[in-house]
Amino acid sequence: MVLTFAIAMASYFLPFINITSETIGDKFKIAFIAGLLLGLINLIIKPIFRIVTLPFNLITFGIFNVFLNAGFLWTVDLIIKDLKVEGFWGYIGSSMIVGIINTAVGRIVFFRQKKD
Repeated sequence: MVLTFAIAMASYFLPFINITSETIGDKFKIAFIAGLLLGLINLIIKPIFRIVTLPFNLITFGIFNVFLNAGFLWTVDLIIKDLKVEGFWGYIGSSMIVGIINTAVGRIVFFRQKKD
């Protein structure tokens, strides 16, 4: 659900990521499917890619993760016809914004107080 919210917000605020649908309900469905698919990719495929690309992450101090996330967003864009991301920098920017929103909302939603 957090990725759904992140994709919906990114498509609302960013000019280079669009959900091409006419009604708000259809846009939410597409964002939900895209968030679900991106979540499955992050759950299943991303750990494997993070291990394989560990040398690049160490050399670039983790900046390579942005390109990795952009590749996953590109995969979701290929699968879902109504989700459109424009250009290489669109994927990079969208993956950064989706990642920031995902982290921020995830920390707010799943916040737990420390027990003393």
